[in-house]
Amino acid sequence: MKTGRSTRPRLHAPLLAALSAIFAVGCALTSKSEPLAPRYFSPERSGEVSAPLARAEGQPLELRLGRITSASYLDERLVYRDSAFELGYYQERRWTEEPAHYLERRMARVLFEVRGVRQVVGGVGPTLDLELIAFEEIRAPKPTARVGLVVKLRDQRLVRWEQTVTVDQAIGVDPRGDQAAALVEALGSALRAVVEQVADRVLIELAAPLKKEPRAAADRP
Repeated sequence: MKTGRSTRPRLHAPLLAALSAIFAVGCALTSKSEPLAPRYFSPERSGEVSAPLARAEGQPLELRLGRITSASYLDERLVYRDSAFELGYYQERRWTEEPAHYLERRMARVLFEVRGVRQVVGGVGPTLDLELIAFEEIRAPKPTARVGLVVKLRDQRLVRWEQTVTVDQAIGVDPRGDQAAALVEALGSALRAVVEQVADRVLIELAAPLKKEPRAAADRP
């Protein structure tokens, strides 16, 4: 005798849930999502013209711009820091170049075009090495742009000056409400300030006469 029950097999609840999850994942993979469209920034001011300063009389100062390096984490992505031990990247905010290139151009412009130092390209001479160790946004407790350098002025025999120089610049408010633009403006300002500080000290060191070391007793006549 036939009953009214269906002869189709029933799916157990766990199996049904698993199949639903697989179906949902498949739909997500095949659906179209918005592609990541990075924005590219530069801290350099477009069309900036360097006005040379009046050069002091006397023997012109000479300098070689040596190694310009940066910390390994400083690449094309803009960096933010939430604590002294944690940093992250803005994936959609990129620099047009690695930050060390901005530092090199700015330092060369200030020293050789504005300050009138003669650039050494061959032979011996005092050399300025720079390492960029900070080029980032400090997000807490107050949004701040930070640029930090390790500076070393040396000659063929000894280091004449070595120091870590850091400049913090408060991040203002962009008139258009673009916080990324406000960050870039603050980093550019901090970069210009730290380069000016280094240039001031370099000129002082180059103008100061080198102290002659006393001769050892065995070398005296």
